[in-house]
Amino acid sequence: MKQSFSINFKYPFKEKNISIELTGNVTPHHSTPYYIISNIRFKNHPEGPYDAFPEIRIQKRELHGENVWVHMDTQKESELSHIVGQAIDDHLARSTS
Repeated sequence: MKQSFSINFKYPFKEKNISIELTGNVTPHHSTPYYIISNIRFKNHPEGPYDAFPEIRIQKRELHGENVWVHMDTQKESELSHIVGQAIDDHLARSTS
């Protein structure tokens, strides 16, 4: 597995029909393949003192014949795990092409 990398993603607030642009640091965990996403912060204010979200740990799993991104603690997909997982997939696809 490769070294740590950064991702950018948009987190939507559907009730308000807006989204915020975030960035985070991704660290692959080697023994059990999953990713630790930390230092999730506002993309336009990366020097800000506070994280927008706490650290998350997600893993790509096959459920009902589909690959989905789930949280390690609950083994359930959420909108956040889906969006962050897609950003990881996009990064990995770009880095291998």
